[in-house]
Amino acid sequence: MTGKVEQANLISLNIKKLRDGLGWNQSKLAQEANISAAALSKIEKGEGRMPTIVLLRKLANALKIGVHDLTGENAVNRSESEARNIEFYRKFSVLEELGEDDQKRLLDMAERLKEITGND
Repeated sequence: MTGKVEQANLISLNIKKLRDGLGWNQSKLAQEANISAAALSKIEKGEGRMPTIVLLRKLANALKIGVHDLTGENAVNRSESEARNIEFYRKFSVLEELGEDDQKRLLDMAERLKEITGND
């Protein structure tokens, strides 16, 4: 079993990695998670302080991942298709900022591409 300090440091590294992968700074993630920038800064410093489950859920929701992705715990088994969809939506959450018509067009194109390529 991992100790509290090691677990806190792992969470810190995972948050930073995921945030950087989206091209977000701490302020953007804090805003998306509806937490204070100071709280996020403390978590990312990894000073051995374990974030609460409430904070972990807010961060996971903002990053469009599961809490287990932050904690490093084993995830519920997902199909390859589900995992790809989750990764797609996590990386391309900017699509939510598009208008409804543009979102529908993109969704229709994605569905058509799946039909053409035979991917599920």
